[in-house]
Amino acid sequence: MSEQVWRFIIFWGVWLLVPILVDLTTAIANVVGVLAMRYRRRRLYRPLTYYPFISIVIPVYNSEETLEPCLRSIAAQDYPLDRMEILCISNGTTDNSFGVFARLQAELPLHMRWHTILNKGKAWALNAGIHLARGQYIFNVDSDVVLAPDAVRKVVEVFEVEPDMVAATGSIQVLPPPPDASLARRVLAECEFFEYLTAFHVGREHQTLLNNLYTLSGAFSIFRREALLETFLYSQLTVTEDTDLTFEFYERFRDKRVGAISTAIAYVHSIESLSALYAQRVRWQRGQVEVSARHRHLLKRPWWAFWGFNPRRVLLIDHTLSFPRAVWTFLLPVLVFFGYSLSLIVTTFIVLYFFYLGIDLLWVAVALSSAPPFAWRRARAAWWVLFLLPAYRMLVYWFRLSGFLHAMAEPGTWRVSDPMQQVRAGVADVQRRATQAYAALLASLK
Repeated sequence: MSEQVWRFIIFWGVWLLVPILVDLTTAIANVVGVLAMRYRRRRLYRPLTYYPFISIVIPVYNSEETLEPCLRSIAAQDYPLDRMEILCISNGTTDNSFGVFARLQAELPLHMRWHTILNKGKAWALNAGIHLARGQYIFNVDSDVVLAPDAVRKVVEVFEVEPDMVAATGSIQVLPPPPDASLARRVLAECEFFEYLTAFHVGREHQTLLNNLYTLSGAFSIFRREALLETFLYSQLTVTEDTDLTFEFYERFRDKRVGAISTAIAYVHSIESLSALYAQRVRWQRGQVEVSARHRHLLKRPWWAFWGFNPRRVLLIDHTLSFPRAVWTFLLPVLVFFGYSLSLIVTTFIVLYFFYLGIDLLWVAVALSSAPPFAWRRARAAWWVLFLLPAYRMLVYWFRLSGFLHAMAEPGTWRVSDPMQQVRAGVADVQRRATQAYAALLASLK
């Protein structure tokens, strides 16, 4: 076999075709799974004739600016308000969040209670609220979330016709940025909007069909009360307590289901900056590694097992099979010095771009086919952002890889500095050490 043929096989086979085939197979499987899941839900659907009593737990930490929209969205639900209770759990709040709560308690037709706990941390607040809750279903809702008017009803409808479902996540959609936001923030917000849209209206619907949902979103999760109280609840031992609780459900309820309800929508604010996005994704990724280490026996399933919870396959795809992307970024340009033509390298990047753009367009089209009018209007207004999605997803991949490295090298925290801050901190540390060394040298010469 000629040298050129070997070069062709190595170039296209190892670093390009393998990840492309993995991503293409995943995309096709997701689309098929989504269509199957929607057919299943339509077949099971029936309107509510009985309205179970529910509890909504809201952890509050310095939420003065966001708590009012959250509570007003609950008051606007098309679910009977006398069949719900709202528990606001303060964990170290120092602003006027209680003043907002007290004003709305007198104004809104909601049964609301305020509780303050001594321990700080979202997990502590959620666990306290769960123990106080009396509802058949417990909703955990972040204080900066705004629920769609039919979100609660959509959740209860699914739980009532699917008795084997013990926990679920709603669909999270990203709100537009403020009108005075910079162009960079608007672009970032629209990319995040499309990312969440496809993740919840395609990816998690497919995971639900296979009973392989990896994370119950901390912003909007729902549980059967009796099942939730059989777990250890939210853990403080990881920076992603929602993922840890998801694994706990799979451990304790092997014959039950954990899923996503994409028709129940909660809106969250867009990320403020690239540094905030970096901190968020690093925390999520290191949480994935931490939780997997805490539940090692769940990793014993063979990665090729198709049905049921399989975190081993998720880790394989997220880490091992995604490694070639690092090669694309750094090594492909270097191949010019090994005899490959520059035109071949440029053509490769163009092919990769259009391949991943095609996958994104397919996912967005499938997601929008079941999305509410708000998402349609948003997508039409920001259609041009679709062409930036491949670059955005590559950027997120690097942020996640950084989270994997953080998990091996540093203790877990909720706040992670971005790379530029780390560089500045490193430079400042070198300057400080040099100043100390210079002062010590002068002292020794005196």
